[in-house]
Amino acid sequence: MGWQDRDYAGGASKGRPTWGGGRGRSPFGGAGGVGGGSIVTKLIAINVGVFVLCMLGGGQSGAPASGLFEFMALHTGSVMHGEVWRLFTAQFLHWTFGHILMNMIGLHFLGRSLERDWGSKRFLWVYMVAGTLGNLFYVTLTLVGWLSVDGIAAGASGCVLGLLGAAAVRYPHAEVLIYFMFPIKIRTAALLFGGFYVLNLYTRGQNAGGDACHLAGMLFGAWYAWRGELWWSRSGFSIRLPRFTSKKAAREPVGFQEKVQGRRVDAIEVDRILKKVYDGGVHSLSDTEKRTLQEATDRQKSR
Repeated sequence: MGWQDRDYAGGASKGRPTWGGGRGRSPFGGAGGVGGGSIVTKLIAINVGVFVLCMLGGGQSGAPASGLFEFMALHTGSVMHGEVWRLFTAQFLHWTFGHILMNMIGLHFLGRSLERDWGSKRFLWVYMVAGTLGNLFYVTLTLVGWLSVDGIAAGASGCVLGLLGAAAVRYPHAEVLIYFMFPIKIRTAALLFGGFYVLNLYTRGQNAGGDACHLAGMLFGAWYAWRGELWWSRSGFSIRLPRFTSKKAAREPVGFQEKVQGRRVDAIEVDRILKKVYDGGVHSLSDTEKRTLQEATDRQKSR
């Protein structure tokens, strides 16, 4: 793969994803669908299905509330008594039709490009971890007394904001349509949302608990898009071991796989650094990044 094929080389789908079917705009205002095998489609189906079951079972609040909702919703006291599944299941609950509608719109349009770039398994992992960390942060704030320990949290917002944070790092020049009308760069939107979440959480305003989930999810998504892909590669999660070993592969030296993995790590790190040069110029690089780029270049020449 040459540099022309990288994200930072420009073009409609290089660094500016085709959110709406061919133009560099908008997780919240484009067209286009997702293939039937997409994990994004499956997640939307699960969320909608759980919402319908809760509505049929009595709704999300009041008396009587849906038994399913009460079983899945996040409540600190229940988690501390061993019901840890709530940290995961609460991600698939929603309070109102408007709540699930906005989250599923965000999941659909943000998730398409990220799943295409990461693959379904990695996308699902990032999505679920973002939501779980958001819920953990919420529980932590209730335990230290910053938020009410009697509150109940539910929603996929932490997951979806994780996707927003990741998209803001991977596609900083893409545009979103706020309220379907106002175009703004996705990086700017993420910073504005993040600033609002911090302020509302600090002042303990309305839905401060929800914003705790939003903020933690967004920060994780941004971190993963910035450094997590390199970490993922180094951790070995992306390595797929073959079921059968051919005679040719058996004759390879012991260090062959390590060399291949080292080249993959180099490629990911070089991609990140060159993308940073594309976004902010060569002066935006730290001394460590310049040295890393030079060392990777030297290793490539020696091969």
